[in-house]
Amino acid sequence: MSIRPAMLPLLSILLLPLPLLAQPVDAPTEAEAVVAGEQDVGTLQAELAKVEAERQRLADELANSVDSTQVERLTEQNLALRDRLSAMEQLADSRREEQQRKWFIIGGSTVALSLLAGWLLAQLGGRRKRSMWLN
Repeated sequence: MSIRPAMLPLLSILLLPLPLLAQPVDAPTEAEAVVAGEQDVGTLQAELAKVEAERQRLADELANSVDSTQVERLTEQNLALRDRLSAMEQLADSRREEQQRKWFIIGGSTVALSLLAGWLLAQLGGRRKRSMWLN
């Protein structure tokens, strides 16, 4: 069996140890990987701090907007209740005036009817003579 010259490079590759073939030439060493990992951790921690600060700012803004929204809602409710109170006070005043007129009319009618009844009774009873009292 003769070996052809084109097969020699292929056979030489088979004779190389596998760990040399498995590791790329540009692969970083373990120390470089640790340093790069520490830099990545530092970068990620800085980004985490930024994100946490932004989250806290947004949470504060949301709390303030909820407070302001609640204040606006309570202010509107307060105005509505004040309007309702003034309407109820006007209604109570008109009812009180109506009731005062009613009792004034009842009182005046009672006085008028009493005077009329007294006059009628005096007319119906006839005139008594003065001598009747003296006897």
